[in-house]
Amino acid sequence: MRSFWIVPALALAVTACGRGDNCEAPPQPSLLNANNLSREQRANALGVPPERVPEGPVTESPASRQAYEDYVARHNDAVRVGYCVDNEAYKARGMKDDMRTVAHAIMATCKENAEDDTLATVLKYRNCASGNK
Repeated sequence: MRSFWIVPALALAVTACGRGDNCEAPPQPSLLNANNLSREQRANALGVPPERVPEGPVTESPASRQAYEDYVARHNDAVRVGYCVDNEAYKARGMKDDMRTVAHAIMATCKENAEDDTLATVLKYRNCASGNK
């Protein structure tokens, strides 16, 4: 008898997203670590073909180690910004404001300046929220 409030709370939670809203929150990205780079990633960091990178663990020179660290930092920064844009667009999917206004707010929040990409992400989540794919 004490749990009579569970049914209305559950019904409210189910209807909170709306009828057509079948969007899923963007998954948390996994970040790279310089110690666990694949052979292809190490080749990209060094700017050489993968055939020129040894397959097994090899003692790396300080210059190549720095190249790996720089590559990981650039990659992780890009992943964080991309996740921020996706997450903010997901949270704003039900807003009725002009898309360009929402995109500019997201760009300011995420410290990003690719307006076209941000607009596309906002449109993707708005379409998803309205039941379109």
